[in-house]
Amino acid sequence: MVNKRIKYGGNTLAFVAIIFGILVLINFLSTRRFIRADLTEDKRYTISKATKNVLDTLDDIVTITTYFSTNPAEVAQIRRDVRDVLDEYNAFSKRLQIDFVNPADFDDGQKQELRFKGIPEVQINVVKKDKAEIANVYMGISIGYSGKEEILPVVRSTANLEYELTSTILKVTTKEAKTVGFLTGHGEFDVNDQNHQQVRQLLDKTAQGQYNLSSVSLQGGKAVDDSVATLVVAGVQQPLTERAKYEIDQFIMRGGRAIFLVDPIQLQPGTLQAAPLSTGLNDLLEHYGAKLGNNLLLDARYHDTARFQQGFMTVIQPYPYFVKIVKPNFSMEHSITNQLEVLTLPWTSSLETVPKEGITAVPLAKTSEAGRSIQGYYNLMPNAPIPPNAESQTYTVAVALEGKFKSFYADKEIPSVPSPASADPTQESEAPAPVPDAETRVTKTESEQTQIVVVGTAQFLTQLRPDGINFFLNTVDWLTLGDALIGIRSHTITDRPLREVSEIEKNFIKYLCIVGVPLIVVVFGLLRYFLKRRAKRFVETYGSV
Repeated sequence: MVNKRIKYGGNTLAFVAIIFGILVLINFLSTRRFIRADLTEDKRYTISKATKNVLDTLDDIVTITTYFSTNPAEVAQIRRDVRDVLDEYNAFSKRLQIDFVNPADFDDGQKQELRFKGIPEVQINVVKKDKAEIANVYMGISIGYSGKEEILPVVRSTANLEYELTSTILKVTTKEAKTVGFLTGHGEFDVNDQNHQQVRQLLDKTAQGQYNLSSVSLQGGKAVDDSVATLVVAGVQQPLTERAKYEIDQFIMRGGRAIFLVDPIQLQPGTLQAAPLSTGLNDLLEHYGAKLGNNLLLDARYHDTARFQQGFMTVIQPYPYFVKIVKPNFSMEHSITNQLEVLTLPWTSSLETVPKEGITAVPLAKTSEAGRSIQGYYNLMPNAPIPPNAESQTYTVAVALEGKFKSFYADKEIPSVPSPASADPTQESEAPAPVPDAETRVTKTESEQTQIVVVGTAQFLTQLRPDGINFFLNTVDWLTLGDALIGIRSHTITDRPLREVSEIEKNFIKYLCIVGVPLIVVVFGLLRYFLKRRAKRFVETYGSV
């Protein structure tokens, strides 16, 4: 008996030792090779591939120091959430040094040093024992690299923290920021204009210093400055001169990237009446591979709402001219749109891709099959009748072009620089001024590998809609920085509208819930009752034998 106990005890100890050894081995291997499962559709709780790529390129230690108070409970919860995010970062890089500091024990000198650094002590409202109180807390993060330091002064949630962290890491580790230029001089959208300061601030905040924003003027035959990496031509209101188009063409030929946001209409002041708008860009863009439709689109199925003034009241109602792009009408192969779920394009025209040798054209966004095209003089009132001859079909509204482009001016003379009077379309033209560089300047006829994006409207920039700003920033990122930040920002873009169903489907679901579910419960109960009754009879019959 004693031997059996010793034998069984030895077997148990051996089994426990084996299990313990397996666990130790698994834990050891997991520190080197690990698997994480995120079951959300867009991998919301896993750092994106873009972040992993940024972390892989680090060539030196990046120090991330969090300054979070541990009290009250609301701040402590945010602190834990931030730690979870940073633990995920730390798991994918050995070049991160992450420190958590509680400034509660800091003296006045250390707190003043934090303020100079850019991390303030903020006040938050706290409900404690059924009483509202004000607490002074710290909720900041510092990112340092090779003597450079950037600050996230107040982190109130982790909703957009990955984008802010990764973009800041990219900022401190990038030696020189690239320049994004906005074309001016033809009534375009200009971020430096006082009327667009709100958009400028939003762009500065979301761009996180990854690129500089500047204005680009081509007046007097000026070329686009060499420092400009990406040129934005947004909302041209006056036709561009041939010389201005030439300078844009040569900018692209030397490898510059360009975004063309072309409005198809011009609204009459104070009304919703509009006329077709001539920008002079049609022939240039068609030569590159994107043909403008010279029309206005509406979508009878997917469209957004708009605000309208009716007397003294502001009314919000569906507006078919605010075309709404939803999945699956985005390109799932292109990094600009493959994680977008919604995009509203107000007053947009259609685009058509024109096959060009060496150019890859990708339609980025399309209307639903209920898209319609109208032309002529436009009455854009919400209740205005739609022309009966407008056929329903799917229209492309945004295109990305990539490859080696041929110059529009390859077999042409360099256009003259217009005189100041002839540059104004409201005045009579005078003889063109002589071109001072005509003899020395040589037209570049083919570009290096580069990219162009064309969209049938610029109005989404002025509407301040988050989906439009994110689409624009995705486009700028792709052209200027590649895919470095696109996948991160798109984590925060979510819109999941219910699928439209017919009246028959609605009634079926309705009566299934009202009658069907209770009926299923009754049938299940009766079936269970009869089965139990049958089993009881079976036992009584055969059990007594």
